[in-house]
Amino acid sequence: MSQYTIYIQAPAYLDQWLRHHYWDEDSKRVVFQRGSAPQAVLYSLLRQPPRGYVEKPEPGMLPVEVPSFKGINPASRNYLSESGRAALVSACKRLFRSQMYMELGELFGHDVQITDIIYDFMDKHGIERSETNWETLRQMYLRMRKKSQGKLS
Repeated sequence: MSQYTIYIQAPAYLDQWLRHHYWDEDSKRVVFQRGSAPQAVLYSLLRQPPRGYVEKPEPGMLPVEVPSFKGINPASRNYLSESGRAALVSACKRLFRSQMYMELGELFGHDVQITDIIYDFMDKHGIERSETNWETLRQMYLRMRKKSQGKLS
């Protein structure tokens, strides 16, 4: 396990989901599985830090392990630019949406109460029951449902 950490700013629901599924208690940071999309982003976009750069996390930022890759020393490649951080957050959002689609997709064609299934999904995945989180996930669910129904027509 690498001793290097980067910090990302993620929406509340995503931060909570990542902490629930990928949090490593020993290192107190998110550790992505080998071969996952977020790891591929890190592999591709991590680079040598600019001269004099020091990682200064702001309160509320999510710590993420800089993984060790074969042939790449994390001591020399442990910097992720702002656009790289945005790409990492984007990969995490796609992973989240994929899980949401897999779990709730079978309900798209049924007349079910959206409130109940969204709250159940939130509870199952460690996402706080806040109005903001619920509305964000509801909108995501409705967009997935609409897209899915458009393909069926």
